[in-house]
Amino acid sequence: MFGELEREELTIDTRLDVVLTPTLSIQVFAQPLISAGDYISYHQLAQSSSFDLARFREGEAVTVGDDVLCASGTMCKSDGRTYLDYSGDGVPDTSFGERDFTIRSLRGSAVLRWEYRPGSRIYLAWQQQRQDRGPLGDFRLGRDSRALFSGAGEHFFMIKMDYWFDF
Repeated sequence: MFGELEREELTIDTRLDVVLTPTLSIQVFAQPLISAGDYISYHQLAQSSSFDLARFREGEAVTVGDDVLCASGTMCKSDGRTYLDYSGDGVPDTSFGERDFTIRSLRGSAVLRWEYRPGSRIYLAWQQQRQDRGPLGDFRLGRDSRALFSGAGEHFFMIKMDYWFDF
């Protein structure tokens, strides 16, 4: 089975360096990512030892008792599941849940550098990572950019100190 994926993605690597005084500076980095994938069709090999693909034809799902059958096609959808009929006899050979996806990720860091005496510095660093995943499959910049900040986040804080010994 092969899937034809329609994918849209936006990523922006952003870096900002601000020197406040000769001994104090801030560096900020942010990397937002929005990726949406929509599986629009499925295929199978037309014959063994070839690269020719046969597309599953969209049909209608018919429920008979607890079973789902694909009428007038080799692929049908019912209750969030996709059913594939490899042999074309109307009885699905396999099924799977929705594969469409939307991923939103935000990575960022900020570093404050202070040189409190010549050659001696203190660094205060903060780093965060956020990720949110959903089964939407469509790209909407407004909705997805707002959702960048709603995902669960991990935050890390670090302090580093350098001291220059003058012998």
